Amino acid sequence: MPRRSRVFSTTGVYHVMLRGIDRRDIFRDNQDRGKFLKVLRSVTEPVDSNNKPLPSYCMVHAYCLMDNHVHLLIAEGNETIGEVMKRILVSYVSYFNKRYERLGPLFQGRYRSEPVEDAGYFIKLLRYIHQNPVAAEMVASPDAYEWSSWHEYAGTLGMPAVCARSFPFTGIQWDEIKELVLKVSAEVRINKVHKSRLTDSEARRLVEQVCQGIELREMPRSKRAMHAKSIIDAGVSMRQLARIAALDYKTVWRMVSEQ
Repeated sequence: MPRRSRVFSTTGVYHVMLRGIDRRDIFRDNQDRGKFLKVLRSVTEPVDSNNKPLPSYCMVHAYCLMDNHVHLLIAEGNETIGEVMKRILVSYVSYFNKRYERLGPLFQGRYRSEPVEDAGYFIKLLRYIHQNPVAAEMVASPDAYEWSSWHEYAGTLGMPAVCARSFPFTGIQWDEIKELVLKVSAEVRINKVHKSRLTDSEARRLVEQVCQGIELREMPRSKRAMHAKSIIDAGVSMRQLARIAALDYKTVWRMVSEQ
């Protein structure tokens, strides 16, 4: 099957996703995660052979390093997204293969990228990226996860910053974005406190009751989003709903975000 053509952004902003080959871990310990952040800083704050600063290849606005995948929110700078990602991938794969004495590819195929064309979607992605560890049920709220850019917005990061303090869309200021990101953490923590986890059997019964026997994926978009929000509010996690309803996780996240 031929590869799908990449869709390019008119704004130069992209949501980039990297996944380990066969869903294997791309980070085995914190040294690996620290190295990946160092690679990110090398493209946001590049220097020449004499350590003289060069124009930024790109700006990073958010990141989240999970065990077997990475989410990045990137704006092109002095290089295209393709050139930037080549630098990141070559550098990290070279380090990883050398450290673990391995050969061959580390990532699953090409990196995935989605164009970000407006401020509304940009903000939704900021929320989505920082909620990844919560959705994976690794932590109760974004502030409890060490390896995301949430801590840069909160000012609690104990390492050099990666994220830019300017934004690619007019009318958005750092303080406004910071407030939105930190608010997400509080909202997620409240939801986690009030929701008890359901078994898959309990969740399926709830979905059937709310949807009245109709498959969620077969509903009109407006009804599907409304029912998905009701199901999530009743205690089913987004990842659990995606599994039960045979939907992609990001599709469920978007449905809930529309409400």
